[in-house]
Amino acid sequence: MNFKLKAFYFIQFLSFGILGPYLALYLTQKGFTGTQVGLLLGMVPLLTVLIQPVWSALSDILHKRRPLLIIACLGVSGTIIGLGLTTSFISAILLSFLFAIFTAPITSIGTAIVLEYLNKIGKPDDYGLVRVWGSIAYAISSMLLASLFLDEILIFFPWIVAGLYILLAVISTTLPETQKTVLRPDPRDLKILISNPTFMVFLAGIIFIGATLNIAVNYQTLFLQSLASSKVLIGVITSLPALLEVPLMTLAPSALKRISMRRLILAGAVILPVRWLWYLFVQSPGWMLPAVILNGIATIAFEVISISFIDKIVDPKWRVTGQGLYSSALYGIGPGIGLFIAGNIVETFNVRAVWGLNILLGAVGLVLIVIALWRFQPSAETSKGSSLKT
Repeated sequence: MNFKLKAFYFIQFLSFGILGPYLALYLTQKGFTGTQVGLLLGMVPLLTVLIQPVWSALSDILHKRRPLLIIACLGVSGTIIGLGLTTSFISAILLSFLFAIFTAPITSIGTAIVLEYLNKIGKPDDYGLVRVWGSIAYAISSMLLASLFLDEILIFFPWIVAGLYILLAVISTTLPETQKTVLRPDPRDLKILISNPTFMVFLAGIIFIGATLNIAVNYQTLFLQSLASSKVLIGVITSLPALLEVPLMTLAPSALKRISMRRLILAGAVILPVRWLWYLFVQSPGWMLPAVILNGIATIAFEVISISFIDKIVDPKWRVTGQGLYSSALYGIGPGIGLFIAGNIVETFNVRAVWGLNILLGAVGLVLIVIALWRFQPSAETSKGSSLKT
């Protein structure tokens, strides 16, 4: 089963390594303006915020995660093919709407399946050892697309992504279904989830953090092109963070035994504004490498440690819903608004100006995370695991 879960992450992140760094470039080369690209990029995470909790709650209530995953993966594949065939902005908006509907549940349901399995075998802190295969895949796909297909991105982009999601649907048929021993949640119990101050303030901070991370992923390639970077260097810079995540994720379980979750999350939140400040002033693409190295720590903090943190403070019967809300915050509200603003900033000023926006958003996110982790101490933290303690 471990192999199947790792394969799921590997294929999923192969697609992320293409969609994240190159979608904005792909849309730009299709002839859409900066404002149109900002709208297309921004509407998907915003719609996901509305759609993802519905998918997640439905998954928890029906105990039917695997069928929902298969439907979602096939739906993403079809919409990506449609996006590749259309040249109309109106059609692109409609396809982006469908893309948001189908992509919404994949990450949260997949994460819940992995966490449930790890809890079942008594290794809840080993999430990073599974997630690391996603980092390896991200590095491979982002490097290969830049090196082999960047000049023909209009031809290959949609077909490669669609093929990966078809493969992901196939792998989803082999994943475990919800444990029958887990009680079905009562929808009225949701008030317990949203009344947890640590959970809600933490999500508020993640909204701003997620905005900065998604702006960076989507506009870094355009920024590198503005610096006259070679295809090889673009591939190296986009794939290097994922490569650095591999040893860090491997060390995550042992790090959690020595350092509290709160301190590891705080380290990631502090590093991000430093990274955006560095980007704001860099003039040569080679000088982006030191700042890119910092990305690994931030990724561990928000794509591994924070996921485990949410899992510990949320009732297991709302595991998918908790992960869905976290995913909506990290990849939804903030990214949706941030990407739309970033698109307008690029059209009004230049792509470099988006790093100033990221500095502001990152600072707000840092303050909220500090408040959540140190101001509030819900009983769940003290009862579910000493790793949350200072």
